[in-house]
Amino acid sequence: MRTVDRTIHPDRQTGLLIDRVLAAADSEQNRRRLARRRPTAIFGLEEPICWTKLFGFDANRYFSDPVFYFDQALKQKLWRWEHFPHDHNPITATVPATLGFYPEYTLVGMDVSFTAEGVPVISKDHPLTRRPDLSLLNPVDFKTSGWMPRILKWFDDLLAISAGRIPVRLYEYTGIWWRGGLDLAIELRGYENIVIDVIERPQFIHDLMRWLVEQRCRWYEQYYRHFGLKPQPVFIADDWINIPFITPSLFADFVLPRYLEIERFHGGITSIHSCGNQVPVQSELLKIQSLQEMEISPWSDLQQSLANIPASMPLRLTLHANDVLYASADAMRRQMETIAAACRGRSYLLATSGLTPETGEAEGYITKIQTWTQIADSIFGSGL
Repeated sequence: MRTVDRTIHPDRQTGLLIDRVLAAADSEQNRRRLARRRPTAIFGLEEPICWTKLFGFDANRYFSDPVFYFDQALKQKLWRWEHFPHDHNPITATVPATLGFYPEYTLVGMDVSFTAEGVPVISKDHPLTRRPDLSLLNPVDFKTSGWMPRILKWFDDLLAISAGRIPVRLYEYTGIWWRGGLDLAIELRGYENIVIDVIERPQFIHDLMRWLVEQRCRWYEQYYRHFGLKPQPVFIADDWINIPFITPSLFADFVLPRYLEIERFHGGITSIHSCGNQVPVQSELLKIQSLQEMEISPWSDLQQSLANIPASMPLRLTLHANDVLYASADAMRRQMETIAAACRGRSYLLATSGLTPETGEAEGYITKIQTWTQIADSIFGSGL
């Protein structure tokens, strides 16, 4: 049994914020959102950058002061709930325990920090960038590698603040080790080096990718054991799945075999995220038999993707942030009507990339998102 730090005391407002989130989550409006069936539309936020701008705080305090973080996490849920009545995304009665999207980089030996606005800064000087030698990498340990001591303490601190009133979910949406291996390999070795290695020393890249996935699975074995869990299908991401920055043959030869290992270990991969052009490798992605949906990113052609992906496969269509923040209402409507017509008869979710306000532009930011959600609601059905 884990012990929590009883010296941590929440702010006075914490209890009231918990009450408000629990009430919203239990509301009739939220129950209707939870009961919604596809197709539907939701907007994404660029976290934590959007929150630092909207609420005016330093991301480094956010990721170091557990009481401040806990209250902010609740305020953020309420901000979304109260400003966007046409939002299709339900409010959840949980507090996500996270320190940002990049913890696995620290597990394999890279440093990660944040600017005050929350922009991640990942070190580019790992020894592997200078010499292709796997002996420069240290085995990953669940409790001691990288940020793991910090993450486990962070989780326990948030549990103490919650005091059992609201569940705390450790990396609720992405998991601590979200990346599939390609992103980590490129950051460890450097993009230019990887391109040369594929030609001059392909076995090294095979060995590096295999090492990363072996460490990932080993880490997850310890993770499941620590929390008393059983292996389950996972959602993974590699933003370097982006043609032409990598080639389809590179993906097929070096990446896909490792994804199949991840699939076997976890018993499935639910979906794969990348911000890049995935169209030329969609046929390879479909070799992952356990996929529950396929993403069509803003950089992936919709019509070609629909031709490549079987009609039986659920889709997640992601729009570029500019399609919300810098588009007119008429342009938003035309785009969504085109998508609805193209995807008729398919199961799909329409989402946006992470939306970030310009500094000092909170009102315009809110208005743009409200316009987008109203139009989406009118086209895809409110159900409210």
